[in-house]
Amino acid sequence: MRRSGSRHGKRRLDTGIVHDDVAGKALVLILVLSLALVSMNFSRRTAPRVVGPGQDVVEALDEGSSGVKVLPAVSAKGDVQVLGLDYEVPHQRKAGLTAGAGRGRLDAARDSGRLRGYSVPPRRLAFEPGGGAIILPTSPLPTAPREPVLVSHGTRTKKKVALTFDTSEVAEPKATKALFEELARLRVPATIFVCGAWCYSNPDLLRLAVSLGFEIGNHSSTHPDCTKFPNEVITSEIKGTEKAIKDITGVSGAAYFRPPYGATDARVEQVAADCGYATVLWSVDTLDWEPSTIREQIRDRATVGTRGGAIVLMHTLGKYTRDALVEVVNNLRAGGFELTTLTGVMEP
Repeated sequence: MRRSGSRHGKRRLDTGIVHDDVAGKALVLILVLSLALVSMNFSRRTAPRVVGPGQDVVEALDEGSSGVKVLPAVSAKGDVQVLGLDYEVPHQRKAGLTAGAGRGRLDAARDSGRLRGYSVPPRRLAFEPGGGAIILPTSPLPTAPREPVLVSHGTRTKKKVALTFDTSEVAEPKATKALFEELARLRVPATIFVCGAWCYSNPDLLRLAVSLGFEIGNHSSTHPDCTKFPNEVITSEIKGTEKAIKDITGVSGAAYFRPPYGATDARVEQVAADCGYATVLWSVDTLDWEPSTIREQIRDRATVGTRGGAIVLMHTLGKYTRDALVEVVNNLRAGGFELTTLTGVMEP
């Protein structure tokens, strides 16, 4: 009698005749395994994957994945809760991509700003190039009158910098869209101060800025020197832009008013406060609007000697502003600064 534990007994037993029922069972087993493999491969390509907080999101994505979920512990700050990350597949025809593009497709989607985060409140998550995520604080809204305040920089004790951009009051060329897309590609949060007339002339640009998660500030309606006009006109300028933002995007702008030309005084600041706004200037001026300013000057003015809490002034119509962005962003990050919104640098 052969012991069941014999190492060779079963093999010797199977070297004899192969019965029909054994062959049938083997065929069924092969079919089951094949179906299981197909199912596993399909689920890998269609179901979101769960990744840990420290894992690079792009590396966690499979070639055909439609999304990726992040564990709830990935990040949270105050009343902001991260619900997850989602990979938004780009329009393949527009992006010139195919379903089998693999890593190239993921890189293209990431570079175009389509690897996004979702949080409550929405649009509070920004990505860094390495796949890390930072939480942006919720912007205050101009819901009620406040005490007048003039802001020129944020909290100096934290290594945070806000890149801010003023618009004009007229229709702007395609270069502004490219500027916004470059900020998204670089994973840079930004605060855009818009004029009401600009909003109505460039509604698609405003909607793009909001969809990319940029903070939207108020830069008056028609870009006047507010110190030269009565209170009623200043109020109309501020409220007109507030209405334009809401009419076009369905959301409210942040409670920040940047007076055109930086022209302000105690009266202007009081009118802004009565409308619910803090008056905001800057601590770093790149002078990118001047025709004589070149790319290297923008880079150096934005980065050399920069301190924590800096509010950097740039313009959407700056001739070399977009060209300077890569070096500005890389130099600031290399210096250990976190790029955030205006609200972000003002956090205590």
